[in-house]
Amino acid sequence: MKTLAILTLLSSMLVTLALAQSRQFPLVKGSPTNYGAYGFDISWVDNSTEKYYLTDRTNNAIDLVDAATDTFLGFIGKGNYTGTRPCPGHPKDLRHCAGPNGVLTDDLGHVWAGDGAGNIIEADASKPGTAIIRKIPTGGKFRVDELAYDPIDKILMTSNDGDMPPFLTFISVTDGSVLGHYYYPKDQDGMEQPTWDRDTGWFYQNVPGAKNRIDVFDPHKLPNPIKSFPVECKGGVLDLTLSGLTAGPNGRLMTVCGSVGGMSIDARTGRTGTPIPQVGDTDEVWYDPGTNSYYFAHTSEGATELSVARGGAVGVVDAATEKFVTDIPFEGAGVHSVAVNSKNKHIFVPVYGKGIFVVTPGK
Repeated sequence: MKTLAILTLLSSMLVTLALAQSRQFPLVKGSPTNYGAYGFDISWVDNSTEKYYLTDRTNNAIDLVDAATDTFLGFIGKGNYTGTRPCPGHPKDLRHCAGPNGVLTDDLGHVWAGDGAGNIIEADASKPGTAIIRKIPTGGKFRVDELAYDPIDKILMTSNDGDMPPFLTFISVTDGSVLGHYYYPKDQDGMEQPTWDRDTGWFYQNVPGAKNRIDVFDPHKLPNPIKSFPVECKGGVLDLTLSGLTAGPNGRLMTVCGSVGGMSIDARTGRTGTPIPQVGDTDEVWYDPGTNSYYFAHTSEGATELSVARGGAVGVVDAATEKFVTDIPFEGAGVHSVAVNSKNKHIFVPVYGKGIFVVTPGK
């Protein structure tokens, strides 16, 4: 046990040293640089193919990047999304009618993204261009935000966070059929990042608000939750409280309790760990098995795409110890998205008006 602890400590120190030596970050080769305010949302790395995907509202497409060579390959489904546009009658609302939003890939070679008019769009994950496979309506009027995927049962869980009431939709990725909906109370103010955990086989939906909690869904008992985990915390931008959620190792989840910080959760019991205050106010949390680390995309003035802060950072936390390792700072607004290629450990961070930065530890 002492040997394991020493190795874990040395690993954390090496990660910290490597990141500290790489503060001048290059852009993805050929990366778009015209991302405006609210010009992109969440990103994703498919580790099996080493491809990075960014939901690009500015260019109305999914940005496809070779994550092995850090090279932009082109736009997927260009022109089929709503782009950055305000909701009718609400000119300042640039989120709830915008798209694409959340994104992920399945194990059938397809990329899925939520759009701004209540649709899910499926496309070929490897082919840039204007073509898509299909557009699946969820029944909502506003954006489909973030997604989670169960590769065992081939089920996609999506959230319509801008509708009243907000709701979840469960979709079969094999034929695009809607398997069911779960509707929240009308006073529920949005939803945040969901995840699926291989250790339990369950979906987890982040539910911020007066009753912060993680709702748990069994893919074999849809559409209602089988349990809920209360998460006690307050604070953050607009009192958003819970945001960000990912599945880590050893049956652990990692979320963010507003400005309180990161918070680990036992995926079966809901028991919470010790807060990690250095990574509060984060929008997207990513777990990378290659480094056994969590990555928290946060701005220097608070989380989420709502912020117009001048700078931001990606916080790194050792998943073995659940201790803060370092912050990777960036200049520019909109630092709320992060994804990592586990094979070469390259960290991808898009920034408004600048492009997609690549952090390569040790170089």
